[in-house]
Amino acid sequence: MIVSQFEVDDARESVGDEEPYAGYYGYVAVMRVQDMSWTARIDNKVIASAGLVPLWPGVAEAWMIPGADTGRHAIAVGRELRRRLGSVMRDRGLNRVQANIHHEFERATRLAEWLGFENEGLMRRFGVEGADYFRYARCL
Repeated sequence: MIVSQFEVDDARESVGDEEPYAGYYGYVAVMRVQDMSWTARIDNKVIASAGLVPLWPGVAEAWMIPGADTGRHAIAVGRELRRRLGSVMRDRGLNRVQANIHHEFERATRLAEWLGFENEGLMRRFGVEGADYFRYARCL
């Protein structure tokens, strides 16, 4: 697995050329934070992109864009995420990292819990599409 700085084109490779909703790639551009966002590739294919966006001192928002083959490489991706998350939290002095996960995305909730996140509750009609999301957080 080769891990590099996340770029917006990495999301296009995972999601496709059409925006899932208006302004999506503009939002994705904000998610590119130097040394806090990464893309993992195997055989030059994007497996997953993930990262953290600082909100204010000590707090950041976690995100992930899975690729088509993320499931096939779930263990490698999970281990890399766990290593990077812990490292960035220590290096950047983060005492809380939070994430929003679609209420039906069970694989993502299992990954979040394996990474040490706890479910803080359901956010009704939170998503841009009007769906419910869970708020997860990992605190030090």
